[in-house]
Amino acid sequence: MVQIDIPAAFIASQFFLDIGRRAIKKEAEKSTEKYPAIYYRFLFRSVFFACFVIAPAGIYLLVGWPGWEQMYWTERVEKPLFHLYNAILYPLFIMAIILVAYIGHVVGYRWLVTGREKYLRTAYVSLLLAVSLLVILNYPAFTLVGTYQQYHHDRGSMDAAWNNPHDFGKGWLIVMVYFTLSFLYLFLKIRKEGRNY
Repeated sequence: MVQIDIPAAFIASQFFLDIGRRAIKKEAEKSTEKYPAIYYRFLFRSVFFACFVIAPAGIYLLVGWPGWEQMYWTERVEKPLFHLYNAILYPLFIMAIILVAYIGHVVGYRWLVTGREKYLRTAYVSLLLAVSLLVILNYPAFTLVGTYQQYHHDRGSMDAAWNNPHDFGKGWLIVMVYFTLSFLYLFLKIRKEGRNY
């Protein structure tokens, strides 16, 4: 969901920093440069994850099931063709994901190397809780697949999301498997690197 994908980029970039905090702090302490190589390694991971995991997954669901992907907040995303305002939502969505991943990295790295690392975990866990609360408060949006009009005027005509209407269940499962495997790969890679410090 759009309301999850954008914050997820921030959360992921800070989570990766949190896992690699020991390595980052040691590298930063012994480096004479303001931004040592490890800064750019983690920046690459954050932006790569945002560009090649979160953004494609979000766009896939936004194009395929636009109402569900934005929790039926607006009908505009269901009519992207021939309207500049509507069509520009997709690139803005991708740019927001990448920008937020970058900001999450920059802020988190600064906290780590300036002795304010306690803010790192607090920030991304708080944001994760806020996003979870947002999704819960928008119940039953995430359990129904259909259009904006159906959701707001005829929920009885909507399909349950997990009954695989219009291949939604398959699409969502593919997205979640792709996201999970990519996330686990980076998580394990960072943990393994961290053991060397």
